[in-house]
Amino acid sequence: MSVCKILKYLILAFYCQMSWAKPADSIVVATALWSPHFVNGQENGIYQLLLSQVYPDKHIRYIYTSYARSKHLVSTGKADLWLGSYEQEESWALYPHHAHDADLVAAIHLKDTPWAGSSSLSQQTVSWISDYGFEKYLAKWQMTFYEASDLDTALKLLHGKRVRYVLDDIGEINTYLNEYPAMRDELQITPFAIIKIYPAFKNNEKGRGLANQWDKAMKRLSQGKLQAIFAEKDKAFLLAACNQPAATPLQYECLEAPGSH
Repeated sequence: MSVCKILKYLILAFYCQMSWAKPADSIVVATALWSPHFVNGQENGIYQLLLSQVYPDKHIRYIYTSYARSKHLVSTGKADLWLGSYEQEESWALYPHHAHDADLVAAIHLKDTPWAGSSSLSQQTVSWISDYGFEKYLAKWQMTFYEASDLDTALKLLHGKRVRYVLDDIGEINTYLNEYPAMRDELQITPFAIIKIYPAFKNNEKGRGLANQWDKAMKRLSQGKLQAIFAEKDKAFLLAACNQPAATPLQYECLEAPGSH
């Protein structure tokens, strides 16, 4: 074999080795866009900054899509994790021990509809965005619920009086109403509960390794760095509310899934 052929062979072998090694050093994250503060196209949202702190040794590639499709991409192995999941939201996914944020859930209703806390949901028709899974956290109220493709569709159900309440994260509600400010005069928005959110991993060897690295890093970051990332973006650190001592009265109810750790 000529020297030229040997060199070509060695170069080819090197690049083949690199192509096989790269997936182990990269992470594919499927996520919805929660612009501008949490997940954005510039990759400097709170969750994106946090992922760079947890996985400094990894190349992180984002797939921006709907929340429902984010889960589908993880379930089919096309992504390693999705962001913004409630604990045990999907039985097939792998969840770490440490949450990184919490949703402040609000009820939206017409102004002539009474609201007296989460008990108002009992036996009522309620809507929320597909795959949010609020029924697991509010199961005691035995609601009839309709999943909508987006908040706009859910609010159409509300205006048509097909549902009595719509539930969503307060940030998503405010983003929507900033686009349609006239609707604020028609609706009542009442925050009432906090639900912790987690990254959810594919339950395989790689996912278990990533979840373990997440928990180790979060033990360190939760000593102040995590809170600082939220402060830099001027956003409230809602996890602090759920971590208050039991004797401290909570402004909002902290909801957990049955059997959560």
